[in-house]
Amino acid sequence: MNPMIPDPESYFSRLLPRRSTLLERLEKEAALEEIPIVGPVVGELLYLLARISRARRILELGTASGYSTLFLAEACREVLGRVVSLEYDPDLARKAKLNLAEAGLEDAAEIVCADALTWLAQTTDDFDLVFIDIEKEDYVKALPLLHKTLVPGGLLVADNVGFLDADSFNRAMAADPAWRSVSLYALLPGHSPRFDGLCLAVRTA
Repeated sequence: MNPMIPDPESYFSRLLPRRSTLLERLEKEAALEEIPIVGPVVGELLYLLARISRARRILELGTASGYSTLFLAEACREVLGRVVSLEYDPDLARKAKLNLAEAGLEDAAEIVCADALTWLAQTTDDFDLVFIDIEKEDYVKALPLLHKTLVPGGLLVADNVGFLDADSFNRAMAADPAWRSVSLYALLPGHSPRFDGLCLAVRTA
């Protein structure tokens, strides 16, 4: 068997994707202001998943400062699509709008100040990809709403499924034939927290 890399945590922590000056600034602000962000590894993963799936209609539940929104909007703009991102906190929503404008991505994303569950229950729109990063106890409540919002074959990405409050979501997802899913526990440098779980799921027809 081929030997493993010594100290893989330190090794892979050095192999971070390149980021813009804006993203690096947001990472520093997040650390100072204790704003949870997905960090460069998950951010780049979101970009890649959006590009691979060629998602033109993306829904983000939980914007915060717009860090993850920037990755999704960049991918969406490349296929002439659009991101709708929901944020409950009006101050964070304003911050996210300014960050999108600074990145020149305001045409590719819309920040909506709203409660995610209420908005989901009322919307008639459908989406190709959904990224969920709201209160973890609300994930399981969102699941049936996401099933009607996400197109058949659409991709759901759930952050922070390593949190105890996500346990009911994890169990429901694993048991629900309406989804084909995999949960991954991984080292995620720059993510909050550094070790956490991600769930990737496709809505079945």
